[in-house]
Amino acid sequence: MVRKRVQSVVDQLNYQPNGIARSLRRAKTNTIGVLVPDISNPYFMELIRSFEDVVSAGNYNIIVASSSERPEKEQRLIEVFLEKRVDAIVLATSRGQLADTVKNCWKRNVPLMLVDRSVADAEVDTIVEENVSGAYELVKYLVTAGHRKIAIINGSAPISTVIERQRGFERATQDYKLSIPDEYVQQGHFDQESGYILGKRLLKMKSAPTAIFCCNNFIAVGLIVAINELGLSIPEDVSVVSFGELLLPELIRPRLTAVIQDPVRVGSIAGRLLLEKLDSEFPANAESITLATHIRLGDSVKILNPANVG
Repeated sequence: MVRKRVQSVVDQLNYQPNGIARSLRRAKTNTIGVLVPDISNPYFMELIRSFEDVVSAGNYNIIVASSSERPEKEQRLIEVFLEKRVDAIVLATSRGQLADTVKNCWKRNVPLMLVDRSVADAEVDTIVEENVSGAYELVKYLVTAGHRKIAIINGSAPISTVIERQRGFERATQDYKLSIPDEYVQQGHFDQESGYILGKRLLKMKSAPTAIFCCNNFIAVGLIVAINELGLSIPEDVSVVSFGELLLPELIRPRLTAVIQDPVRVGSIAGRLLLEKLDSEFPANAESITLATHIRLGDSVKILNPANVG
């Protein structure tokens, strides 16, 4: 609709584009800046690889950087990208607000696209995966298996993945009428250290949980290390579930029950959509795409109530 209205005005005014001005405005470097929280995370590694496969076929190169989940570093790197005159920026943000950044990018005629994490105040193309239902289904499976003492280790940053996975956990515990003590809700960072430190804190409690929900794969790795150091085992002593796959999951025993994401699909969709926008004289309105996730059952949950698990 926007394109049609613009074209209608162009026709009415008999507007003739200035070729020189347009070439200056659309001068390209054929580079795209990609900024993620942690390039060592297998999720982002796969997303970047598939994104690059798509955009390189369109004759674009990418510049990759990591924000380390630090908002100030993220903002600084975005400024670096803009100084390098990239044609677009793809961002998995560590912030809850981006309005000023979006305005700054549009002033420079540089499209901004969000992946993995959405922001309410940013009217930009966004490709994410479903978080609430995935978290809900993990908790539901634990309850079905007979667990009532369920803890969660989450991040604390005001980002959509933290908020939505917490929301799924809370909805499930409310629907199944579980009484979750405040100390069962642990918040740190989406990293291995938080899984290790907060996992030990939970496991040393007088009334320790029988199951722990890790809100990302790095947290799960840290928790597994903590469990091993304490001389405990999965799932005999504690059940563990994770939102996100571990690196080389086939080497981890027992194999975790986890929400399986598809970063390759996220990256390829982001690449195709961005190429369309970059090639369009009048880009369409911002699109928001949410992809479904699914649970892969492993051997990391102790079945306390066999009758309920088919």
